[in-house]
Amino acid sequence: MILFLLPIPLASAMKDEGFSPLQMEALKGAKYVGSESCGACHEKEVKEFQTSTHARVSVPGEGMQIQDCEMCHGPAGLHMDAGGGKGNILNPTKDVETCFQCHTDKKMEFSQPFHHPVLEGKMNCTSCHSAHGTDVRAWSATTLKGVNETCFDCHKEQRGPFVFEHEAVREGCMTCHQVHGSMHSKMLVARDNNLCLRCHTQMNFPVIGKQSHAGRLPQATCFTAGCHTAVHGSNFDDHLRY
Repeated sequence: MILFLLPIPLASAMKDEGFSPLQMEALKGAKYVGSESCGACHEKEVKEFQTSTHARVSVPGEGMQIQDCEMCHGPAGLHMDAGGGKGNILNPTKDVETCFQCHTDKKMEFSQPFHHPVLEGKMNCTSCHSAHGTDVRAWSATTLKGVNETCFDCHKEQRGPFVFEHEAVREGCMTCHQVHGSMHSKMLVARDNNLCLRCHTQMNFPVIGKQSHAGRLPQATCFTAGCHTAVHGSNFDDHLRY
């Protein structure tokens, strides 16, 4: 994606920036007007954007047309002339390809066998991420609420609180899950018992805790063998068995 362009014909600039033919047709004739104009109607969004990670991508300079809001929403000339409305500005909420222009690695992750249904159109990047929001966590753009709170919006049964807590959940869902997509079932970061053994191993392995697991580990995974099925937390058993 080319973020900063010298004055050149709009169609060529939009093609270089990665817009699809459909997007180019919708914005045909539009001109870049600068984000200062956006604040007249979208004051809240513009104010939030100033402290976001995306704002740091913008490098002001003479002759650089594509800045701030228009980096993702495209040229806003038609949108302003019409006094707002839909169909005359790009909306990343409706078209995730806008995000994939920069985040090409995430598009590949969504192509993994087990993934959140973004490419299928059942959700989008803004279902989890706030593109305008303040980012204080190096691993996420999910704003101050943190990673787990974003996941709990949909996965409410994993929230707890539980009488017996699995401490790994406190570290964040991404400790065990690849949130965009994975080659492993349930979008896990590792397969089978290898996932649990990333934390639950000790010098006298295959003893785990105070019991030998030599005969148990080959049978099935820790969470499918009828043992530690309550992996997020339990109200009944301190070993998260149920």
